[in-house]
Amino acid sequence: MVRSKFLIALLVVSSIVSISSLIFSIWVYSLDFGSKLSAHSSAEASIGFSVETTSSFCGDGACNGAETCSSCAGDCGTCPAVSGPSGGGGGVSNFVIEENEFNIKIVSGESETNEAIIKNTGTNYITISVDVTGIGKYISFNTDSITLAPGQSVPLKFTINAPEPGIYTGKIILKYQGITREILVIVNVVSEGVLFDTAIILPELYRVVSVGQRLPAIIEIVEIGGETKVDVTINYLIKDFKGNTRFTETETFSVFGMKKFNKIFYTNGLEPGDYVVGIEVIYPGGFATSSTPFTISASNNVLRTWVIFGILFMAVVFIILLIIFIRRHDEQEDYKLKERAR
Repeated sequence: MVRSKFLIALLVVSSIVSISSLIFSIWVYSLDFGSKLSAHSSAEASIGFSVETTSSFCGDGACNGAETCSSCAGDCGTCPAVSGPSGGGGGVSNFVIEENEFNIKIVSGESETNEAIIKNTGTNYITISVDVTGIGKYISFNTDSITLAPGQSVPLKFTINAPEPGIYTGKIILKYQGITREILVIVNVVSEGVLFDTAIILPELYRVVSVGQRLPAIIEIVEIGGETKVDVTINYLIKDFKGNTRFTETETFSVFGMKKFNKIFYTNGLEPGDYVVGIEVIYPGGFATSSTPFTISASNNVLRTWVIFGILFMAVVFIILLIIFIRRHDEQEDYKLKERAR
């Protein structure tokens, strides 16, 4: 009877501790996630915002609170004509990019034009400057600045002039006062008449990894238009968006028809930020490339760590309880057998 009570008490305590560990893990993660979300929001925040107080009202002679030229012309003055840009007043200045990542495959020596749509989501006229890093030699723009009316969307056109075969990375940087937006650009330059179709695939769970975490990728090399044994040299790369190569490794093997395999990339020494993992396949008379972006996060993935700990703890506790139960059951059976033998 005493052992039964002890078993029940142990079961209750283990369940409480296990549930508490899981709740604690989620709580810790929520704090971490909240801080990251707050940091992200502050980075994405618009400038020029104001807080409306109960003492401010239209007609008080001061353009404050949520008042703008459109909502209170008496305090803030008449809004500028549509033909003239203005960033003043008490409105909000902000803009977004509808597509902030381009992964372009292009033949060496050719040109390709793409466009990114920029939208003014604020209530002020804004003039956005355009800059580029990493691929400045190979990219040109239709303008070096964009002026947007409130609510207006405008395409930013850029042309890639493909250099020698290889993987090239860079950023288009858009700025308006304290607001900065970035467009990631990856240029995969291949030779004319490529013999191989290549692909590098990251599992969705590894699109964002922790600092120092290994990066598993699936690599496919498919021969186009026939099956002939070809010796290839493959360069494995990790590049940042300043155009720097941060990891490189080379391997040589033969391909007959198709080759698909797994490859582990190491991120040791890489700081948090955006990167590209890619392959360059070099063979007689040709050059093929493929790449995909990923992000190294400063987060230690608290949720996963604590959940795994909680699950392991629960598993160990229940194994112990199962052993105790089995032993108690065996003892009871032995006792019954002895009683019967008497």
